Amino acid sequence: MLKWQKNIGELIRTKGAGMNRLRRWISDTYLHILHSLAMNIPFGRIKRTLYRLRGTKVGRGVDISSGVFIEESFPHLVTIEDNVDIGPNVIIVTHDSSYHCIQQDIPLICREVIIKRNAYIGAGAIILPGVTIGEYSIVAAGSVVTKDVPPHTVVAGVPVRVIGTVGEKQEKRIITTTRFI
Repeated sequence: MLKWQKNIGELIRTKGAGMNRLRRWISDTYLHILHSLAMNIPFGRIKRTLYRLRGTKVGRGVDISSGVFIEESFPHLVTIEDNVDIGPNVIIVTHDSSYHCIQQDIPLICREVIIKRNAYIGAGAIILPGVTIGEYSIVAAGSVVTKDVPPHTVVAGVPVRVIGTVGEKQEKRIITTTRFI
């Protein structure tokens, strides 16, 4: 008999708390499988469905690249609105357990993360608990977002800072590209 089979057998034999532990184990295993599949499956429609099954609120037209880590423990605290584009290897977390790990009587910090419509999150960005990314905003690759990002804003850095508005960056890009034509 394998170890996991023995553990399940022990959980089933015990009453009350054991059944609660079994339900929790089954639920955690289910969420972990969905999480692993969603992170690695290449098909967008299936990926969005898997994230929704985990409890993440995902809007229409959302593009989530491979390797995106969307909160493993509290996926229901993540909202991704319509037409958001999330680059590869982005990490979105809704809880901070650093103090709780050091001292058990300090509670976990759990806060919602909201990514508003038409936002773009660059590759490898990290979004921390309690952050709202505004509509039509751009988070540069490799950035660490620790505070809210206003709408129509471009942010970059560790931690992020505003480097301009989307309109300014588009205008600059148009001027730069027309110079070479």
